[in-house]
Amino acid sequence: MSASVRGPLMSQRGRLRPAPSWSTSAAVAGWIAAALITVVVQVVLLAVWDAPTGLGSAAARAGVQVAGGSEPDLFNLAYWQFTLLQLPLWLTLAVVTWAVVRRHGVDLRAALGLTQRWYDVFVGLASGLLTQLLLVPAIYLPLAPFIDAEEVEEPARRIMSLADGPAGVAVVVVGVLLVAPFVEELYFRGLLLRALWGRMGRTAVVVVSSVLFGLAHVQLLQLPALVAFGLVAGVLVVATKRLAPAMWAHAAFNSFTVVQLLR
Repeated sequence: MSASVRGPLMSQRGRLRPAPSWSTSAAVAGWIAAALITVVVQVVLLAVWDAPTGLGSAAARAGVQVAGGSEPDLFNLAYWQFTLLQLPLWLTLAVVTWAVVRRHGVDLRAALGLTQRWYDVFVGLASGLLTQLLLVPAIYLPLAPFIDAEEVEEPARRIMSLADGPAGVAVVVVGVLLVAPFVEELYFRGLLLRALWGRMGRTAVVVVSSVLFGLAHVQLLQLPALVAFGLVAGVLVVATKRLAPAMWAHAAFNSFTVVQLLR
């Protein structure tokens, strides 16, 4: 094989083929649009619930809330109010993902790998639990002198504290264990990862998408754990070209924290 032929072939190695019809910029623009819509809706809701503080205060709190970052006073809300603040982001991310893919006239299931094999459940659940049991502790071990473990768990603990009864527990659990894993994987490992994968190799796409996933949550102390899970989920998707293993892993990853906090 001549060098002129070998070069182009080598440059394509590890990339998703055929490449997705949507661009990385479209995927990123979708996130920005979802974030902006979320801020607007949250500003309105917070202003209605806490009228004396005014729209300015509501806007500041809503901005921090986007993508998982939370100001402490938001935890003074009722569980249904806190959950309602998450819905705009979940809904808009799902709609944006659907709209970007369908705009190019391709089938959503085929384009995003929305199929499942029977063993995806076990592979995903095992991956999510092992990430929590082995990988996350290993990452935080050298950081122990600088980061208090209780501070890392604080956001999740305060979310679970909102569940003040069976109904509250059910609402929070459904959101954290079912809705969030499905929607976040649909966007991050479906729309965004595949857009990147069409333009870079496997290793690069797993690393880049994982870092973006971690940063999007706007939680500094939790960033190492989020990036670590992103790496695991990215590997599952790249290895199988299916979202199901990553969705199950995400559910197991979140479930571990919920169970620990409910004990």
